[in-house]
Order: sequence, then structure tokens, then C-alpha cells
Amino acid sequence: MEHIKNDILDYLKNSSFMDSTTRLNDNDSLTQNGIMDSIGILELMDYICEKYSIEIPEDMLTPEYFDSLQGITDLIVKLTK
Repeated sequence: MEHIKNDILDYLKNSSFMDSTTRLNDNDSLTQNGIMDSIGILELMDYICEKYSIEIPEDMLTPEYFDSLQGITDLIVKLTK
């Protein structure tokens, strides 16, 4: 699971959502910390779908899964099993 978190962090940094000095804990809110907005979340969803060859069901498009590194990692783990 750590490699998934690192992939997401790399994506956020490479896509200029955060800079290399920003520290983010697993459960920090991406929206409340100003890292992502609704458009950014859509771009992140596209990245996840392509990178992990998954489709994200509508019922999983919630802040529980898309507002923290831990939530995103949990989503990917569930959908790739």
C-alpha cells in the first residue's frame, strides 16, 4: 500500500498540486489544505483509472475515498483486488 501512496504523492507533485516541500499525512484533507479542488479531483480520478486500469463506481465518488491519501489508497486497493 505504501507504493500506492507514493504514486499518488508523485502525481500530486508532478501535476503541480503540491510542491516538493509540502508535507502531507495520510489522513490530511486534500481539499481543506488547498491541495485539490473539484477539477483537480476529476484529474486525479482519470489518473487513477488509467494507472491502475480500474473503473470507479459512482457510489465510491465520495470524500471518504477522495479527500486523503489514505482514502485514495483504500479505494485503489478495494478496486484492484
